[in-house]
Amino acid sequence: MNTHTLAGDQIQDRRFSGGDTLDEPVLETLMRDVRAVGRRVKQVLYPKVNANVDVESGQIIRDWDLWGPLVFCLFLSLALSISAPAQQASRVFSGVFAFVWIAEALVTLNIKLLGGSISFFHAVCILGYALFPLVSGAIFSLIVKSMIIRFPIDVALIVWSLFASMRTLKGAGVREGRVVLAMYPVWLFYGWLGWLCVIT
Repeated sequence: MNTHTLAGDQIQDRRFSGGDTLDEPVLETLMRDVRAVGRRVKQVLYPKVNANVDVESGQIIRDWDLWGPLVFCLFLSLALSISAPAQQASRVFSGVFAFVWIAEALVTLNIKLLGGSISFFHAVCILGYALFPLVSGAIFSLIVKSMIIRFPIDVALIVWSLFASMRTLKGAGVREGRVVLAMYPVWLFYGWLGWLCVIT
């Protein structure tokens, strides 16, 4: 410990050794973030059906991040651009990427305007993590070319995304009579992205 005097007071400098430190190895920091993303994916995608919604959504609402939504948005944009014609790949990538973030912002703004008590970035976090089934559907569509096989699986993945986002966003504080108005843009958002996965 270094001791020095500042304005007549003795001050000791100590090295902080707990929690998130700047001196930990990079691999340890990355693994901690990867584990946190995994926990949030599990919380959003596997909500307990019989549990109290506010209790279930409380952890993900309290501890939000944008790493998972960014990764899922990138994978979804990449998978859809790979399946697009070569001359349109960059436009598809940028269009899907921009659409996801703009739509998440608009859906969140709609929830806030309808009286939701959830913060802006918390709602974006939940909507972004609920993209995971659609990312799986886009990757599945790259592998399986038969529309007869892809269509029911993609529809099931769209329903999974909708169910996961709605179960988690139900604790957003929207009044009882306005829940349908708050959820309708969510249905449009995931429905449109899911339809892109189906038609690729």
